[in-house]
Amino acid sequence: MLSLLWGDTEIAVRAVQAGNDLLCCTEFKTQIPAVIDAVKAGTISEERIDESVERILKLKIELGIIEA
Repeated sequence: MLSLLWGDTEIAVRAVQAGNDLLCCTEFKTQIPAVIDAVKAGTISEERIDESVERILKLKIELGIIEA
């Protein structure tokens, strides 16, 4: 398991850095704040987060989940 190599917070940050747009996790109370902290520290850029948000919203529009 990856959590044996890295902690849950590091896994979340690395997942976003690797290009994941969504994180499916059970440790969201620690992982989401870790990603936010990484953005504040500059480890993950705001542009990287914006790109994910754009892709997620575009897909939701295409699927008819939300309207443009």
